[in-house]
Amino acid sequence: MKVLDDRGRLAGRFNVVDGVVAVVLLVLIPLAYGAFLLFRTPMPTIVSVAPATLLEGSRQRLEIDGTNLRPFMRVSFNTTPAKTFLIGSTKYALVDLPDLKPDTYDVVLYDYQREVARLPKAFTVAPLAANVQLEVVGAFKSASDALAATLKVGDKFPATGNAIAEVVALGAPIPGELRLRVGDETVRVASPDRDLPATLRVKCHSVRGPDGTARCMVSGVDEPVAVAPDALLTLSAPQGPLLFQIATARAPKANASDDR
Repeated sequence: MKVLDDRGRLAGRFNVVDGVVAVVLLVLIPLAYGAFLLFRTPMPTIVSVAPATLLEGSRQRLEIDGTNLRPFMRVSFNTTPAKTFLIGSTKYALVDLPDLKPDTYDVVLYDYQREVARLPKAFTVAPLAANVQLEVVGAFKSASDALAATLKVGDKFPATGNAIAEVVALGAPIPGELRLRVGDETVRVASPDRDLPATLRVKCHSVRGPDGTARCMVSGVDEPVAVAPDALLTLSAPQGPLLFQIATARAPKANASDDR
């Protein structure tokens, strides 16, 4: 029996050309698709951004965490492009932020001109508060009997004009001490003078730090002073300059009035 008949059929049933086509369809095409899946460039994604919120300001940096990140990508916040895209690995990159107005932004990832990933409403720029009031608990340092007798709740510093501090509570004199910051530790040094515990309401202005956080600053003798534990405030009073050391700071009580 002939393997191929006069019409090119295999064993009298199948056409050779049809058989080749069937082999291609059943074998080669699945192999090609498998190779495509194996060797194709994986699609990048954005998982998160850190920090998710920053205060308004310039020269800030954000970390993009994701998968399959590659060099030469770029990021935008809504439609505003980031200044740089510094790849750290396939899982994270650092971007230098443009100057963004306070708002909430989509974080968009591009591969050349093509958008490949988007994280909606993932990043927020918060406004800086221009004027802030805090209550600080601490003590007037080296408080004499005369000072303890004259100070009272409601006293402002300075007494006229734009006061930066006001007494809201006073305690009884206690043995004096000075707290000094040594690295990350606080060292307490005894003083022969007495301290006068007090709570002050302080007016300060917020300043953004290099890490994106805000600190509240008040005017000092030589330079602004941050309102923070162990900081020393120099207050102008009729008795002369007064030193007040902060122990803790907190938001004012809800029923405390802004002005007296």
